[in-house]
Formats: sequence, structure tokens, C-alpha cells
Amino acid sequence: MKRNLRYLSLLAAIFFVAACKNDDDNSITPPRPYDEQYAVEKPLIEEYLKTHYIASVDADFNVQIDTLTIPAEQTSIWDQTTYPLQNKQVSIDDVEMTLYYLVLNEGVGKQPTRADNVLAAYRGMRLDGTQFDYNPFPQTYSSLAGTILGWQELMPQFRGGEYIDEPGSPDPASFQNYGAGVMFLPSAFGYYNSAQVNIPSYSPLIFSFKLFDVTYADSDGDGILNKDETIEGVDIADYDTDGDDIPNYLDTDDDGDGYTTRQEIENPLTGEAYDFEDIPPCEGGIIKKHLDPACF
Repeated sequence: MKRNLRYLSLLAAIFFVAACKNDDDNSITPPRPYDEQYAVEKPLIEEYLKTHYIASVDADFNVQIDTLTIPAEQTSIWDQTTYPLQNKQVSIDDVEMTLYYLVLNEGVGKQPTRADNVLAAYRGMRLDGTQFDYNPFPQTYSSLAGTILGWQELMPQFRGGEYIDEPGSPDPASFQNYGAGVMFLPSAFGYYNSAQVNIPSYSPLIFSFKLFDVTYADSDGDGILNKDETIEGVDIADYDTDGDDIPNYLDTDDDGDGYTTRQEIENPLTGEAYDFEDIPPCEGGIIKKHLDPACF
């Protein structure tokens, strides 16, 4: 009995020490200021782009990037023109950052918003070449809203592909003409100060990817797809017609008049929601009724 008590006491002590250590390991460290950290990372990303080149891109848009060893024969990602280096300027907390990316193929299918569902293959690497993730044959769709910010910003620059399934053919169904590219992300658009498996805190990330397919989502369940919750050239995250600091794609009352968008887009003759293109304005109005606070 005494031996059992000593054993239980020892276990309790071990668990106490382990719990204290775990608390220390998981203590929250305030993240570094975005401007200071980006000032460190931007030169590293641009140095990578100037010291590496596209060794090959095959028919399935698998890309191989290698270190420049013969500058006279190899052209850096930064300088090459076969797949011109693109960039998008995005701000976090008023700190403007550059997201660099390559378009290997734009795609011909649906174009996602930052909150739609995508079927995408990808490979994730750090600047030192360490691979931290690889999914060449995705089986399920993922919501971009649940991915890192870099994906939310750059995947909408591409389109999905065409689904090919020939009756009677022994070949499996597949996609063709899909979007494919490579993105080079500052850590603020990855995991920033939150370390992941094989990804230390503050790691810039590289993703090569193929966007096979897109399904449109309705994040707020108001009967209007996310892609229709904005106007041309404006990100859905920036479109807020009633000024309540909730973008329309997450707002169940887009015009702030106290009536839900779902109520306002109902066809009184059928009791069903209008197709987006057919949502009428109020009498004498010029904008769709769910965006006009002066009518219901």
C-alpha cells in the first residue's frame, strides 16, 4: 500500500512538472511588428528569386526550380520572361507587402473568391528547399476561407480546369487546362509567429500548385453566392454596402435596413429566391433591392 502511495505521489509530481513545462512552451509571445519583420523577409525572398531559375515545367505543369549555377546559361526567376514574375500589393495593418507569383497556366474554368471551395494539388517548401507538405492527388475540396492568407489572396488570380470523363474510356476522369502557378509568400501571409511542423516561426513560404476545380459558396447563407457579393475589381473582403464593417459576403442584411437579404431577394410570385441576375430594383430605384436601404 505504501509503495502504491509513493508511486502515485511520484506520478503526481511528474504530471505537475510536465504541466508547468507545457505552460511555458505554449506561452504566447507577442508577434513582431509587421513592418520590422517584412523588412527582414523581403530581401530574402527577392534574393531567392534572383538566385534560382525555372529548370523545367512539364505538360502537367509540374515545375522544378533549381539554384543558379551557370548564370550565362540560366536565367533567374526574377529576369526570365517565359513565365513573367507577377506581383500583388497587399496590406496588413497598413504595412504594404508584395506577394510574388508565377502563372504557369491561367486556367479556363471557374474563378474562386477568397471564400470559395477549391480542389487543388500543391507542394509547400521553405526558401532553404525544405519540403513541409505535399498533396499531389487531392480527394476533397477545401474552403479558401480556412487556408493561409497567401492562398486567399493569390488563388483568385487563377481559374479551375475542365473535367474530362469520356464514356467507355479505360482512362480515369481527370482535369485539363487548369490553373497552375507558384507563389512566394512573406510569413505574414503564411503562419507568421505560429510555428508548424517543419515550419519555424517567421518563415517565408513557397507553394507550387494546380487549381483543378472550384465550387462556389454562400458563406452567410443569404441566397447569394460569394462571387456575386461584390462588384468587378473589388475583393469580397472589401465590399460592404451598409458600412457596418461586415463585408457583404458575411452579412445577412447587406443594406442594413433590418430585413435580411434572403427576405429581400424572394420572388413574391414563386416564394423562391430570384437568380442573382434577376433580382430587381425597387420601384424607381437603380440598384438591386437587397442593396437599397430605402426599400423592402
